[in-house]
Amino acid sequence: MSILYDIVELVIFGEVDNSMDIENRIQQYNTALTAMDRKIAEYLLANKESIIHKTIIDLSKEMDVSAASITRFCKKIHFSSFQEMKYSLSKNADEPNKLEGTVDTIYHYYDMILKSTQQFISEEKVNGIVEKIMKAEKILFCGIGNSGLLALEFNSRIERMGMDSNAITDPHVMLMRSTLLDENDLLFCFSNSGKTQCVIDAAKLAEENGATTIAVTNYEDTLLTEVVDEIVLISSYKFIQDDKFINTQIPGFFLLDILTYKLLNHEQLMENRKKTLDAISEYGG
Repeated sequence: MSILYDIVELVIFGEVDNSMDIENRIQQYNTALTAMDRKIAEYLLANKESIIHKTIIDLSKEMDVSAASITRFCKKIHFSSFQEMKYSLSKNADEPNKLEGTVDTIYHYYDMILKSTQQFISEEKVNGIVEKIMKAEKILFCGIGNSGLLALEFNSRIERMGMDSNAITDPHVMLMRSTLLDENDLLFCFSNSGKTQCVIDAAKLAEENGATTIAVTNYEDTLLTEVVDEIVLISSYKFIQDDKFINTQIPGFFLLDILTYKLLNHEQLMENRKKTLDAISEYGG
């Protein structure tokens, strides 16, 4: 019976990644969560340290929800059981009393964000993206606001490697440039929310013309992720329980550093970068 249950569970919920923290699971499957699920998630994240000592009945009484609702929530974020969820939560509980001062606190938050993002990014995925970049004749990076800063930074790095690329942060120009892409080109879409309409429209236009599209975002099931070829999830700072901490770019820059490092393993790209930097140093003023 247990084997049959495991098979059914795998078909319905997908393969469970035991290495992924509960915050990442909540983020990844965020759009599938109901109001009840969000209530449960909020309570669990706010009470990490005490959860390990409580039963599912204890929690259901404290949250005023049914035990079945908690079990369903665990399944939705791909835990095989309440016990597995509880262990994951307690294992990654914050220890604010051990932090001394603002410097230690922010360092701790950065560490949490980088470890969280690392869980989303596999070596296989990085290699696949690098291969797409290497094959592309033209590369377009799109984003608005803070996501636009990531687009500009990645474009700057790629240009210095001698690739034909551009970064667009203006909505109208974004649409014009996307519609001119073809099957030999690559579009990177940066949007933490996955709801930025001009970025979604740009992805649609690029897809219609056969270009390869990649979304760098916080959530798996959004309007943006529905229209791209590949999704790269990065961590969201919103799961850090501190209203004073705001950082939307560190996870994105972590990804860019990984891709940059991997690209510069290619001798020609490294040589191109050296040439462009030497030219700037000698003639840039």
